[in-house]
Amino acid sequence: MSDAVRETLDRYYAALKAGDRAGLRGVVADDIEVHYPAPEGLLPWAGDWRGFDGFERFVATVGEHLVIDAVEPLEVHVTGDTVVTVLRGEWTVRATGCKVRTETVNMFTIQDGRITRYQVFSDTAALGLGLGRLAAA
Repeated sequence: MSDAVRETLDRYYAALKAGDRAGLRGVVADDIEVHYPAPEGLLPWAGDWRGFDGFERFVATVGEHLVIDAVEPLEVHVTGDTVVTVLRGEWTVRATGCKVRTETVNMFTIQDGRITRYQVFSDTAALGLGLGRLAAA
């Protein structure tokens, strides 16, 4: 991974963790696209979010429902302007107190040191169970 890509990701994750709006503004493009696929109605933050305002609403919606307890990077893959990170995470669902442990893939498109597209692929079933929107068999 190039130093520039590492720096962009480090700045992004640090600003996200700190809730640093100015820091995020410096690393996230004004016209960012966020894509978080999930079955309709399962996860409140799922869907497509556009622009920096949409990105902020996405982050706020996730924060309304989940507390990030731990995130451990497992792998990072870079091809051209695309960066794929594999993470192991643990979240607490605010409404239920349930702990959710999953592996998640984040896929970023980075151009000129700014994130222009952010896609998240997670274990939607585990999150749905934690939110109480799915029943365990």
